[in-house]
Amino acid sequence: MTGATKWLDRVHGGWLALLGITILSPDALLIRLIKADDMTTAFWRLLILGATLMAAAAWRGARARQPLWQAICPRKDEILAGIFYGGTSACFILSIKNTDAANTLVIIAATPLISGLIGAFLFKRKQPMRTWVASIVVFAALAIIVGNGLGGAHMLGDVLALGTALCMACYFNVLGARIAVDTVRAMMVGALLVAICVAPAAHPLMLFPWDPLWLILLGCLVLPLSFTFISMGAKRIPAAEVGLIMLTEAILGSGLVWLFMGEVPSSTTLIAGAVVIVTLATHSALALYGRKRKRDLAAQI
Repeated sequence: MTGATKWLDRVHGGWLALLGITILSPDALLIRLIKADDMTTAFWRLLILGATLMAAAAWRGARARQPLWQAICPRKDEILAGIFYGGTSACFILSIKNTDAANTLVIIAATPLISGLIGAFLFKRKQPMRTWVASIVVFAALAIIVGNGLGGAHMLGDVLALGTALCMACYFNVLGARIAVDTVRAMMVGALLVAICVAPAAHPLMLFPWDPLWLILLGCLVLPLSFTFISMGAKRIPAAEVGLIMLTEAILGSGLVWLFMGEVPSSTTLIAGAVVIVTLATHSALALYGRKRKRDLAAQI
């Protein structure tokens, strides 16, 4: 592959990842528009997503002439990854329902750093000094956001946002440690398992008139399509670039909720969120510069 071809492939990957994030950005707004209670929303969102991914896995298996059971049956590692993905989805929904969307999205933006720290402590992966410095700054900013809500109406949602980031970081680490994991089956089993778990607390028939439309948009279009484009882009560009592009969700998602729901983030969230986004953007930019410098040095040898 020539240098020009590699460059075009990376540009293509960047645009695919950005398209996926753009499709994902209405997620928080659509959850806000759903009037059903928390558990009912979580149940239907996860059940529809699980069914959509099962249909995708079955269709893919049929094209490969696989038996249906083989196409949809998850392996052990996929079940583990799925549990973390299911936890991510459930915590995200409940967080959006119990705090400002901006709080949730800014806290989740720290997922790449949390993932790196988990990799350092559990998998003994070496992390550069910039990751440790960025982690301290970001976690201080997140502590301010969560601390500002202690004892208030947003406390539960902020804590659940931290749970979302932690589960997502664990999910990414399982995928990194088990490269053979099929992400479609992993997400499918996670969504269906958590849907079953929350079913006793849900009221599936107690939906408001527009709720089915928002739930179908989420489960059949927004989540599967965004996941597909982000995954395609992640195969073509470095993880640092993916992390940098994913920061746009915090801005776009919060902006949509602000525009359509009139939900104005607090001054604390705006200031601390700006610190988080600038720190993560700087960290990703330094990572990309470091990769380019190593590549240039290797080319000179």
